[in-house]
Amino acid sequence: MPGQDIPRGGGESLALADAALARPNFDVAALRSLVAGVDLGSFAKAADRVARSSSAVSAQIRKLEEQAGTPLFVKSGRGLALTDAGDAMLRYARRMIELNDEAAAAVRGVNLDGWVRVGLQEDFGEAILPDVLGRFARAHPKVRIEARVARNADLLDRLDANQLDLALVWGDPVSAALLSRPGIDNDVIAQVPMQWVG
Repeated sequence: MPGQDIPRGGGESLALADAALARPNFDVAALRSLVAGVDLGSFAKAADRVARSSSAVSAQIRKLEEQAGTPLFVKSGRGLALTDAGDAMLRYARRMIELNDEAAAAVRGVNLDGWVRVGLQEDFGEAILPDVLGRFARAHPKVRIEARVARNADLLDRLDANQLDLALVWGDPVSAALLSRPGIDNDVIAQVPMQWVG
């Protein structure tokens, strides 16, 4: 019955309403705004990324702070810095967003099946392949993935020979040599600047 106490061991009791209030349910959209604001260094930029107004993003952050029961940010010079609680919230926010997106992909893609042949560069194949393929396999258990880590030239040759469905390769996407290879659909999915790491 609503409002009735639930008996617990040792003679303790806990009202249902109290139990519900003790655990806030953080809004994934608000968590996305939090992560975007921290990653971009600005909640105004985050508003653009999450397609909301700056005031809506600010309201989301205030709501997260209210639910957490503690400030997530402190003023630092002209900007804001994460508190210890904010840092903890950020780590959990990233995990919660990833799980949310994985669940959404699994629900949408339950009927996907077949084979996908993927090729990646040696430079990052071993670093990102296990995590990305693991998440994909959990979200789409009926899809079989054949992954190949190889050099750029080998991946392009395999694309030419129709031995790969998709390859992630180095190169200027407007390069005539890359775009003029016969038989290859050259859809640029993303372009990122090269950065040297030492």
